[in-house]
Amino acid sequence: MDTLDELPPLSELSEQQVRGTACVFCGIHLDNATAVDLGERRTGRAGATVRWFPRACTGHGGT
Repeated sequence: MDTLDELPPLSELSEQQVRGTACVFCGIHLDNATAVDLGERRTGRAGATVRWFPRACTGHGGT
């Protein structure tokens, strides 16, 4: 299983994964009942620091 600190790079994720509607690891569709919030992350994108809030499925989120 992936550790929560090792998320895929934003450049490798789909729009749905970045928006939190799909698991950042496997891409499965998420809803509020099935999503595990992985907390706020900061990363560089387009020359600026941006915040994003990744989510995972229960299989990858450790619950």
